[in-house]
Amino acid sequence: MIDKKQISLEDVMNVEDMQWYKEEAAKDTPGRALRFYRKLKGMTQPELAEMLGTTKQFISNLENDRKPISRMMTKKLSEIFNVPASRFI
Repeated sequence: MIDKKQISLEDVMNVEDMQWYKEEAAKDTPGRALRFYRKLKGMTQPELAEMLGTTKQFISNLENDRKPISRMMTKKLSEIFNVPASRFI
């Protein structure tokens, strides 16, 4: 067990400065965020499409970053998933 008194702030590194974090953050896209929250809520693409009044194909295009997510859509998604709209920008 590590003695907490032996660890100083100089020994701690900010996660945002770590290379693996930078690489993962660069991969983060609005579409990946959408897929993450949809799956987290246990929803299928057809279920989400129905809630939004659109098609499964449109949701697929958003999740695969083939189509940008509009401002109106980010607002609806933020309400459905209870997260900030900025998560989908």
